[in-house]
Amino acid sequence: MSRLTTQNIVMELNRAFAEEVEAATRYLHLANAVRGLDRLLVEPVLKEAFTETIQHAEVLAQKIRALGAVPKLEISVQCPAEPLSGREALRQALTFEEAALECYQDILRRVEGDVPLEEFIRSQIAVESEHVAQLKELLDE
Repeated sequence: MSRLTTQNIVMELNRAFAEEVEAATRYLHLANAVRGLDRLLVEPVLKEAFTETIQHAEVLAQKIRALGAVPKLEISVQCPAEPLSGREALRQALTFEEAALECYQDILRRVEGDVPLEEFIRSQIAVESEHVAQLKELLDE
């Protein structure tokens, strides 16, 4: 069985929930901060990422509720009022996705033995890994 108590699992899921909500907020900001011709190419990518990230947060909230808890949200987001190039916006998005991937990988190590939770976290890792790969491809890195 999991090394974590239900309370600790909820705490870990709340951490991932906050990570996703924060990333969604940042995606929304980035989509509106990109200027120039880049906006035509990058805005749809960022808006799609925003939608997917909100969906991830909703799934996490459902998992938390299924454990008998109420999702807790603690975030601190500052988004400067500065125009961005498409490349800079994608670089920042890559940072969010790598942070989310790292968060899920950390949680997976901590919930070892709880097969359903492991499978859920693994599926999130697969999604985040794909997002990281797509952004790196767009950035040609």
